[in-house]
Amino acid sequence: MMDLLDATAMNVAAPAIRNDLGASDAQFQWISIGYLLTFAVLLLAGGRLGDIVGRRRMFLIGLAGFTLTSAACAVAQTPVQLIVARLLQGGAAAMMIPQCVSMIRESFGQEHSAKAFAIFGPFMSLSSAAGPILGGTLITYASWRWVFIINIPACLIVYLFALRTLPAGHRPDNRPKLDGIGMILCSVAVGLFVYPVIQGREHQWAWWTQAMMISSVLVLALFALHARTRHRRRLDAFIETSLFRKRSFTGGAVVVFLFFGACSGAFIIYPVLVQLYVGWSPMRSGLTGTWWPVGTIAAMGIGQLLARRSPRLVLQAGILAQAVGMGLAAVTVASNARTTTRQGPDGLLFDTGLTSFNLAPALLIAGVGTGLFFGQFLNLVLSRVDDRELGSATGAVNALQQLGGAVAAAIFSTVIFDQIGRGASPFAASELAYWLCAALLVVTWVSSFALPNIPPTATGKGTD
Repeated sequence: MMDLLDATAMNVAAPAIRNDLGASDAQFQWISIGYLLTFAVLLLAGGRLGDIVGRRRMFLIGLAGFTLTSAACAVAQTPVQLIVARLLQGGAAAMMIPQCVSMIRESFGQEHSAKAFAIFGPFMSLSSAAGPILGGTLITYASWRWVFIINIPACLIVYLFALRTLPAGHRPDNRPKLDGIGMILCSVAVGLFVYPVIQGREHQWAWWTQAMMISSVLVLALFALHARTRHRRRLDAFIETSLFRKRSFTGGAVVVFLFFGACSGAFIIYPVLVQLYVGWSPMRSGLTGTWWPVGTIAAMGIGQLLARRSPRLVLQAGILAQAVGMGLAAVTVASNARTTTRQGPDGLLFDTGLTSFNLAPALLIAGVGTGLFFGQFLNLVLSRVDDRELGSATGAVNALQQLGGAVAAAIFSTVIFDQIGRGASPFAASELAYWLCAALLVVTWVSSFALPNIPPTATGKGTD
């Protein structure tokens, strides 16, 4: 919950941070995305390190790092200082978060994991609901720095609780070896792709930005070759290659990447439009945005009942519902656009017919889709994963979730700022971005047919 609270509160806090610290467009993107970038890059390493040094120990190490880096974010005086602190904070979270899913699966086993994840899911939704409200409240009545300061006492409470309750984990003689070269190759491949996506527009898509993206594909191919070589030599690879011979996991990886990319795109579009260009306060933006998690929480209970017959069908219904929500958001923004402007405290703002209530149906439907998806995806993706693959699998799922979010957030924010830079209104740019989200979700729905459809009597093996 603490990790998701921080991430969702930042969606509301980012515009206030930009105005206070005087960040450029590119720095604004890095403040929002830097955390997700290092989180995504290092999640695989975090999952693997949990296998090696113990999940409880790795969780506590990551939690300590998250505490220190939250303090560094709170005292940052320049955009560069905050970006560096956010990058480090994402790295600390990457050591902590993979252990959560792994310890649930390790403690409950394949047979009871579905029930455990069904309880785990609402906490994700609750934190998504509380994050925008918390961020808006803190910014309105205190300062954006409190978004980070509040992490410190929370971390200390969690640390003490974790010392008393978390299981010790697996036996030392089962520990795999860390593939350092594989970790470096994977991290470099991700960085070579995401950096030019974020910075490309500011540099007019110079040749070196395109060269970096091409290089990322080459480094990823080298990583795959390295992993295969280690597998043939019976050495531990950074990612268990056996995972990608399982249709359920490979298909699930694509679905997770695309779905959370669409979610992050939507979470970027909304605060940029209503706070930077319409002039809503962080509090109003946060309260209006809670229509989404309200729908998520309401749908999760219904989804668990429906999933007894066909969990994949419930997940697919969730994807389509969110696509409908994105399409409705595009129509709502377009129908309430205005060309007149007024003077705001930080510059010109656009008049609009947008209200918290005419946005509600789109956000609520999208939230219902998220709730139906959240309740099923972890169990479906991990349904065929063996215990020895668990750390690698959960690290990969979390990494793809965050990497999809980081890449999509970079792309969608670039699309919005690029369209506005070419003379389009913020409403036209946001409408286009929402339609792109809807299209991405349709592709996600098609990909979801690769997931297994686990019957009610399954104990973890499921049927395709």
